[in-house]
Amino acid sequence: MRATTPNPKDARIDLRVNLSQKTLLELAAASQGKKLSDFVISASTEAAQLALADQNRFVLPEEQMTRFLEVLEEEPQDLPALRALFARKSVFE
Repeated sequence: MRATTPNPKDARIDLRVNLSQKTLLELAAASQGKKLSDFVISASTEAAQLALADQNRFVLPEEQMTRFLEVLEEEPQDLPALRALFARKSVFE
């Protein structure tokens, strides 16, 4: 899932950083030939995508992934205690 940037830019984010953070960001932006704002937007957007991907995607070694897929294909187990729990009235009702 990639976030799209509205065009033209019609939203604003104001940030306060300490001097060492600003210097670091400026150096990193310059090293990539970017303006500071473009660098911060790009880096923070990438970090946001990774943070969200971590919530809905996971990676397993091949052996574990194979086992995971096998388990998904198995017949569901009947768990009487779980069935009884779902049959009870919710505490939120």
